[in-house]
Amino acid sequence: MSPLQTDARPRAAALTQVIQSFKKTHPHVPIILYISGGGGLLERMAECQPDCISIDQSVDIVDGIRRIGDGFAVQGNMDPGVLFGSKETIEQRVMDVVKKARSQNVRHVMNLGHGVLPGTPEENVAHYFEVARTAHQRW
Repeated sequence: MSPLQTDARPRAAALTQVIQSFKKTHPHVPIILYISGGGGLLERMAECQPDCISIDQSVDIVDGIRRIGDGFAVQGNMDPGVLFGSKETIEQRVMDVVKKARSQNVRHVMNLGHGVLPGTPEENVAHYFEVARTAHQRW
């Protein structure tokens, strides 16, 4: 259901309670909030106060960062379908996401918007990880 079809506030309140409770007992463990297909819920995700918010590929990462506000690290947001493309395209898209996140002065965990898709060539997955791991050296 989309955010327009249901009121997510009760769920967000419950999730906030879980996050706060966990932070009390595990204050040094960062909490990443990931909701598959959650592009329409970013503002509500921010209200839950995790340490990091996962932004999937349905949202431009700069727009997503602006929507959640300051104080969060972000994770994501490369389209996993890119891994079916050429190695040059993979590198270009990884660097695009990294540069966009960096331009917003936030901590960023490079990740796919929603995991590796079935049938993705393994060598492209390996190339993705290598580019992501060495992105800071590719400026």
